[in-house]
Amino acid sequence: MSRRAIGVSALVHYLKETMEGNPILHGILVEGEISNLRIPYSGHWYFSLKDERAGISCVMFASSNRRVGFVPKNGDKVIISGDVSVYEAGGTMQIIAQSMQPSGIGELYLQLEALKKKLSEEGLFKEEHKKTLPSYPMHIALITGNQTAGREDVLITLKKRWPIAEIAEFPCPVQGKGAAAEICKALMNADRGNYDVILLVRGGGSLEDLWCFNDEQLAHVIYNAETPLITGIGHETDFTIADYAADVRANTPTGAAETAVPDQNEVKAQLQQYQIRMCKAAQNRIDQEHSRIMHLKENAVFARPERIYSEQSNTLNYLEERLMRFTDVPKNERHELNELIHSFYAALENKKQGLKIQLDQVQTEMILAVKQKLAADHEQLKLQRHALDQSVKQDTEARRFRLEMHMKLLDAYSPLKAMDRGYSIVSDNNRTVSSIQDVQEQDTIQIQMKDGSLHAAVISKEKNHGESKTDL
Repeated sequence: MSRRAIGVSALVHYLKETMEGNPILHGILVEGEISNLRIPYSGHWYFSLKDERAGISCVMFASSNRRVGFVPKNGDKVIISGDVSVYEAGGTMQIIAQSMQPSGIGELYLQLEALKKKLSEEGLFKEEHKKTLPSYPMHIALITGNQTAGREDVLITLKKRWPIAEIAEFPCPVQGKGAAAEICKALMNADRGNYDVILLVRGGGSLEDLWCFNDEQLAHVIYNAETPLITGIGHETDFTIADYAADVRANTPTGAAETAVPDQNEVKAQLQQYQIRMCKAAQNRIDQEHSRIMHLKENAVFARPERIYSEQSNTLNYLEERLMRFTDVPKNERHELNELIHSFYAALENKKQGLKIQLDQVQTEMILAVKQKLAADHEQLKLQRHALDQSVKQDTEARRFRLEMHMKLLDAYSPLKAMDRGYSIVSDNNRTVSSIQDVQEQDTIQIQMKDGSLHAAVISKEKNHGESKTDL
């Protein structure tokens, strides 16, 4: 006699009812170590409880965890009280925890604390050893897993904030046995590449997933590296030995990228401010030099240089007149004296012409210097405008890239895509129906499909195996 096959949902629902109907599995006390803890915005706690041989998924809803006097973290050893159930959507067994209390510290956490204490005493975490990050890195080394979400987050952030930087990738395993040695090898190769900064990143995971970053050899390699290093490992609450040894620790891979490079928009704004200040300073200097030239030009000495020696000329004339009054001076000596006076006047005239030529030359040189300064400032402004145009062009390309990414996401999440796979949208008076509570019997509903819509009437409603169903 052949047996009739049953559906997966029927089997899973049977297991759920069996477990929830077993009094032994109600209010059960379970002791284990917390791992893979997630606390979303809803406030619920999702985690795994494990020992040395097995693990089980757990959930503690916000209404229950509010009564717990502490916030657990990965590695905590706790005792929970709750009910064993089955999560039907995933077909997985889980414990719905009602209470939690600490029960010591997990083995991995003890190992981590012991290693952290040892390395701290050796001086690997001292602040004075940590290197300063460059302000404008142009060559960046990225160490992370190949084709991972953390890698994509870093590349997108770097392209958005600082697209002019060159990125060199050093892919390596970031989880599992042997991963620590591969990370050390990649880090040493990157350190020999004369890069401005190194990013060591990995997405979130459980304490076990991130354990390769708690390696003693890796801590020494980070400490001995000559290149500034930023870590972005796991989530904000995850701290590894690599984070303590690094020069800067960021909370996520995206945070590491944001820490490594400046925002191009902020740099552009700063450059514009510098350009404005430079132009003002140059104009002020030109105005000052022009005022100085005009002042010198209007000076009485430049207008009438004979004033320099006018007093000496008057004195000489006076002496000449007095000399001519002496009648007892022989005629030949008087002639020699006149020749001497004429020679003096000639020398004085030559000196006057020389001073005038020298003053004209100085004025010409000053005017030429001002023109050269203006030409140099004009050329510098042209270069800066060209650089600014290139930066604006790069920013436009980056924005267009982000727009294309958003358009692809919108297309991927479009309900029309779901309709192509056989799904439909049920509505009642232009209001989406998501539960049997949204409609009443004899109501008329609309079913929107990919090639049109159907109008149907609700004949009856019934709940089947804990789920709401509607017969049309």
